[in-house]
Amino acid sequence: MSLRKYTTRAMQQRPGRTILTLISIVIGVAAAVSIDIGTATTRTTYEQMFAAVTGKATLEISAAGGVGFDEDLLAQVSAVSGVLVAAPIVEKPSKLYVGERQIRLQVMGIDPARDRGVRDYEIVAGRQLDKGDELVLDEEFAKLLEIEVGDEVGVFTQRLRKPFQVVGLVRPRGGEGLRRASLAFMPIGRAQVYFYPRGKSNLIDKIQIVTAAGDAEIERVQKQIAALLPAEPKLAVERPAGQTQLMEHTLKSSEQGLKLTSLFSLLLAWFIILNTFLMNVGERRRHLAIMRAIGATRGQITRSLVVESLLLGVVGTILGIAVGVLAAWLVNRVLAGALDVKLSPVFDSLTIRPFLLGAAFGLGTSLMGALIPSLLAGKVSPLEGMSRTTSRDMGKWSWPFLAGGVLAEVVGILLIYGGLTRRLPIDAPMYGALLVLAGFVALGTVLLGPLATLVSLLFRPFRPVETRLALKQVLRHNLRSALTVGVLFIAGATGVGMANSILDNVRDVREWSQTAIAGDYFVRAMMPDMASGTAPDLPDGLEAELRQVEHIASIEGVAYIQAHLQTRDAEGTPAELMGICIAREYPDAVPPPFDLIEGDLYQLRQQLQEGQVVLGSVLAQRIAARAGDSVQLQTVSGVQPIQVAGIANEYLVGGMSIHMHRDWAMKRLGVEGYDGFILEADPQFVTTIKPQLEAIAKRYDVLLHSRAQITGTVNQIVGGIEWSLWVLVILGFIVAAFGVVNTLTMNVLEQTRELGLLRIVAMTKAQVRRTIVTQALIIGGVGLPPGIAMGVLTAYMMNLAMMDSFGHPIEFHTYPWLLALTLGGAFLIVLISAIIPAIRATRIDVVEALHYE
Repeated sequence: MSLRKYTTRAMQQRPGRTILTLISIVIGVAAAVSIDIGTATTRTTYEQMFAAVTGKATLEISAAGGVGFDEDLLAQVSAVSGVLVAAPIVEKPSKLYVGERQIRLQVMGIDPARDRGVRDYEIVAGRQLDKGDELVLDEEFAKLLEIEVGDEVGVFTQRLRKPFQVVGLVRPRGGEGLRRASLAFMPIGRAQVYFYPRGKSNLIDKIQIVTAAGDAEIERVQKQIAALLPAEPKLAVERPAGQTQLMEHTLKSSEQGLKLTSLFSLLLAWFIILNTFLMNVGERRRHLAIMRAIGATRGQITRSLVVESLLLGVVGTILGIAVGVLAAWLVNRVLAGALDVKLSPVFDSLTIRPFLLGAAFGLGTSLMGALIPSLLAGKVSPLEGMSRTTSRDMGKWSWPFLAGGVLAEVVGILLIYGGLTRRLPIDAPMYGALLVLAGFVALGTVLLGPLATLVSLLFRPFRPVETRLALKQVLRHNLRSALTVGVLFIAGATGVGMANSILDNVRDVREWSQTAIAGDYFVRAMMPDMASGTAPDLPDGLEAELRQVEHIASIEGVAYIQAHLQTRDAEGTPAELMGICIAREYPDAVPPPFDLIEGDLYQLRQQLQEGQVVLGSVLAQRIAARAGDSVQLQTVSGVQPIQVAGIANEYLVGGMSIHMHRDWAMKRLGVEGYDGFILEADPQFVTTIKPQLEAIAKRYDVLLHSRAQITGTVNQIVGGIEWSLWVLVILGFIVAAFGVVNTLTMNVLEQTRELGLLRIVAMTKAQVRRTIVTQALIIGGVGLPPGIAMGVLTAYMMNLAMMDSFGHPIEFHTYPWLLALTLGGAFLIVLISAIIPAIRATRIDVVEALHYE
């Protein structure tokens, strides 16, 4: 007996149910695909720049603190046995001027003949570099900026803006990550002249080395080169992986948040899909029983329902993948605008992974969602199935749900505890929270009866008849109602949890900006690079001219430079961790502008002048340092112990900062020049001196920003991220609304005959509507308040879990307005969800209802 036609006909006869099922699958698949692509896109953006800079190099020579060293070493390194290519590099951050636009730029001074052995690319337009003021750009980057061969652009050098001619465009071979990178190649001789002080034009920043593959060969060559390195300056030959540390720390917090959102969205979608298929089988119970009576076997019934679920799963997966890619593209555009960065295009970052993930979720959840109701349907006898109700419909709860709920709670709590105490990986609390929420839903089958009865007492004084009928229908299908309550519970818990955590994070960032951003005006050659912290030096003569401006109370110079700390990894093996040293002068007698976590703020200025340092929270957490400890810093004179005066909350350079007094940074790390000036004005003249400062900034072609502008930029970045996460929170409640619509619609269908009889005995249309709405209110009353309470606990746990990302737990706060707004908004969504089923119930034809099966 073939049931294929029956399966197709069943889907066509109930288009609403079929569409709701598809929407549930589409939402789950889209969430999985879009978040996976979003995470991959952000990571690819960093990886592309890193790959473009390092190329095929297996070793790299650089000086402690990132200072330049004599290029005469190149000839000795090239002569070492096993070195295939040794290429000198001058690598400096800068700005590219294209008309009125200014774009962040990484300049790489290269020797074209040697560089071809390190980076594999082809010239697709123009020619290779010669010796003049010339640039070669990536083909896609130039296309993005509408730059062609022969165009003249400006490059900010150490001194001033200089005109350069674009002589060539390159395209990488072999998938090397250079596409659209904000990177420009120039002749190394010109880079040495423009980016190093006069008289030091023989300096280079790095030597990139290509050797034969294999760890043993690389280690052998590394040892031979290390023996050649001079004592001054302190040079090191290492594998070029240090810059990936900052990338990992920068991405960790956003990836954790996206992953948690993805898991919660998938859990919501799975419960909705399971609930939808349970309704599907419940509605067709009598039809399936008739088929059993005329000869269909249990196996045939089960297989037909599984095939139907897989058909829906395939269509929902295809649509979900398409929606997910579109959502990822939109999120990419929003984040790029909010963060003022150029993210890697979504379609350039696509791999097979998100499609496999989406397909696995779509087909897997459809199959699992149909399997339980299909097996239950196969076990219903023909006689039992053709009755109006069955013992299975009226069952209150089952031991498997109780046992599964308790087990999920226990395992989830253990995972959360293990992650927070760092006995388990940082991802463990996320999966623990998922199990805890799922466990509550399973236990809800036990508690639904008493909780629903308790909630109904709130409405009984106003609508006694409608309330009793609504409660009866809610309890009639215990499992279905419990799953719908579970969907609302999870939506409330995740919505409040994420919203509360978002507010706490935003509050922490703004408190940091109010404390750490000191001064009335800031002068820089370019805006701070939030990933590396590096910037070009300011032009000569700028400081002297700024000091001539009247009513400037103080001028403080700031410099940024890479620094390396010696530490040990989890296995106790010596390792090196890279951070960014922020060298300042701290001229004022007031306490330095730090958002301190540990240390004495009033002793800090004296401690910094004595040579101690303040560590960023993330860096301190990575090396397990506390205030008063000693850390091992790689200096120009070798590794030296440095006293830690304090630990500061830090959002600049990913929290990997080492704050040091400038005098000590010059001695230890060879800091030269300034990357920025912090200007403090007399209070009554803050606005009046601005035109003078703008004129100087324009003359020297540097950036001038007021404190208000910097704070506004921080607020813009935070606001963009906050807005994106709020959209995800609202999406969770919208997903939950589909579950309520599903349940109430199914209830109306099953009550068709009963509602018809009630209409005959004088029940009005208004009473019918109130009965359906009361069902929604009972379901919402059981699921939402506990979910919101759970959300507060979830937010607290999420804040504790921020330790690994920010180096300190985010301070937890409660927001009564948020709880009230969420509860009211969620109930409003529930009521809106009840409108369509309520209207449908009032349109039931009384005569047809008496014949409804």
